[in-house]
Amino acid sequence: MTQSLASPAAFDEQDPDPSVSVLQLAVTVDAADMPAAAVAAGTEALSTALRDPDIRVIVLGLHPRPAAASPVPQPQPDDLHDWLLALWESDKPTVAALQAPLGGTGLALALACDLLVAGQDVRMHLPPRLQAAGRSAAGTWLASRRLPGAAASALALGCELDAARAHALGLVLELTPAGMALERAVEIARGIAAEPADVLRDVRLRLAADPAQSLSQALADDRARWLRAHA
Repeated sequence: MTQSLASPAAFDEQDPDPSVSVLQLAVTVDAADMPAAAVAAGTEALSTALRDPDIRVIVLGLHPRPAAASPVPQPQPDDLHDWLLALWESDKPTVAALQAPLGGTGLALALACDLLVAGQDVRMHLPPRLQAAGRSAAGTWLASRRLPGAAASALALGCELDAARAHALGLVLELTPAGMALERAVEIARGIAAEPADVLRDVRLRLAADPAQSLSQALADDRARWLRAHA
């Protein structure tokens, strides 16, 4: 299933693999510049994909939204927060395709996904002024959990991070030629979706578990899962 949210209205297209949902999102750097209708459409599309039992993996195709020529109705902060939380707490794997330079709110959405695929020409940034104004959708918090300390600090202080460096740091799974990130992200998602839905759900929830969990706790969880599987 493919949905395009480049405009406030979303539409569906048939996808060869119904187990993968592809959401095309046009995003901005500044949360205050995201049209309320587009945020509502994105949240609803994501919620629908999360509820659909046939969908196993969600792909976000992220590209910049052109600046509006005139003021647009702005979303409330909680609307964007719901969007980010739904991604971060999803029980389905998520793959972000970065198809152009991305920053602020758009980058936060990508960082909330499990896997990132980026074109070689992509550059990422988190403008400090937007962070200070609460308009980068917790991008700094997400960066600090996805990047080594020095790289996260540099990004938070306004330094750009190019796709090749992000790949070397382990943030980006794969680099692609310019314009090919979405196609490759869908291929990866289809490979993941070959696993049973309950297996993917279990792995995704473990990935989201408290990183402070000790090895003994992780082994105890493994033993409990083994016992359930052989009951």
